[in-house]
Amino acid sequence: MAPQDKHIVIGGHRHRYVEAGLQGPPMILVHGISSSLDFFGPSIPLLARSFRVLALDLLGFGGSDKPKKMAYSLQLYADLIREFIEKTDAAVDGPVFATGHSMGGKYLLATALTHPGTFGKLVLSNTDGFITLPSWARGLSLPGVRHLLKPIVTRPRVAEKMLASAFHSTDNIAPETYRKILEIAMDHEAFDTVMSLNRNLLNLDLQRTGLRIRLNELRIPTLIIWGDRDRYMSPKIAHIVKREIPCSTLHVIRDCGHSPMLEHPQEFTAAIREFILPEQQQENALCS
Repeated sequence: MAPQDKHIVIGGHRHRYVEAGLQGPPMILVHGISSSLDFFGPSIPLLARSFRVLALDLLGFGGSDKPKKMAYSLQLYADLIREFIEKTDAAVDGPVFATGHSMGGKYLLATALTHPGTFGKLVLSNTDGFITLPSWARGLSLPGVRHLLKPIVTRPRVAEKMLASAFHSTDNIAPETYRKILEIAMDHEAFDTVMSLNRNLLNLDLQRTGLRIRLNELRIPTLIIWGDRDRYMSPKIAHIVKREIPCSTLHVIRDCGHSPMLEHPQEFTAAIREFILPEQQQENALCS
């Protein structure tokens, strides 16, 4: 049976989340842009065999509130993630682990830097944060431009074409799961959130906020997972991430695009389990 939706108020806004696998150490799951926790759908029951899984819809996406006038920033999302961990008692019995996909990976890094001690280990899948978008990209969120784009990019055919580029192959994705994530891609309110993120680009960039230069402060064992056919974030970026984050290891999944949790959930979750669950003493020795 699929985990049932729950709701929690963090930062004064209602957020949707799911919980599965009440036994085991806590594993927080954070999705990427134009997405929701449903991107982790096939991987949640696999991870729930070993972890207490807490998957969150970020503010502005999925079933969470989508405030129209919000000053989105790395600090905002870092604070929300920290509050979510506190209100779900995730840190009561030991270290918290977290997996972030794409944009979600960037937010976990911001959380780790601005709230030291939050995580015991991190998993970053095809993470954002290592490409600096040009300032002119903010022009896409100007009123005239975004009103023109909105009805176009949320059309079923256009949304499906854009979504297809997130995968090398959809052969392993169940039709029901694909339908869910396509609906998310066509969500008009989520499009508005993306435009708000775009307008606040300077406050959502690791480089421009000064957080990227601080990555060498991290002493958290970190697993980097990447698909070797990622068309959104080139696999070359994975090696940059590994170079800039201390105590990191890289796992490349073959014949996989931007979304390994959907395309190869078995390998994705196996890599996470093998990284998180070995003896803590061995892992901590790598970061001493």
